[in-house]
Amino acid sequence: MAIAGSDDKLKWCREIGFGAAINYKKAADLTVAVKEACPRGVDIFFDNTAGPIHDAVMKNLAIGARVVICGRIALAGQFGKPDIGERFMGQLIVTRASIHGFLVFDWWHRRDEALRHLAAWHRDGKIRFKEDVLEGIERMPEAFIRLLHGKNFGKQIVKIS
Repeated sequence: MAIAGSDDKLKWCREIGFGAAINYKKAADLTVAVKEACPRGVDIFFDNTAGPIHDAVMKNLAIGARVVICGRIALAGQFGKPDIGERFMGQLIVTRASIHGFLVFDWWHRRDEALRHLAAWHRDGKIRFKEDVLEGIERMPEAFIRLLHGKNFGKQIVKIS
C-alpha cells in the first residue's frame, strides 16, 4: 500500500507495483481507508511522516507487524514542541509489533554492500524512481518549502553548477 498526497503520485505508485494507494488529502477517514486497503492489517510500516498517516496505520497493524520510524516531516513546523498525538502502547501490546528507529549511520558499515545490491537492482530494472530537480542554489528555499508541502514529485533535488 502506498500513501501520498496527490493522485499523480499514487498513479506512479501503482505503475511501480503498489497494489493499493490512498490519497491522504482526499480520504474521508484515513484509518478506514488503511483498513480497506489492508484488511488483514499492515505488516511493515516505514514511517517518514509521523502525524495523521502514522496514527491511521498504527490503528491497523497486523499481528507481529514491524514499524520503522525514519522521519517526522508532518511535524516539521513543531520543532521544540512536545510530540503530542495519539498513544499506541495498547495497540503495540495487542499486535505484538516491533518498532525501531532508523538512522542511515547505524548501517554505515554496510554501505558498500548496500550500494552493490542497489546498483544490481537498478541495472535489472527492479528499482524505479523519479527526481524533481530545481536549478540553482538560489532555489534551495523553494525546494525545501515544496518538500514540506508535498509539492515535489520524487526526490527533491537542487542542482547547482
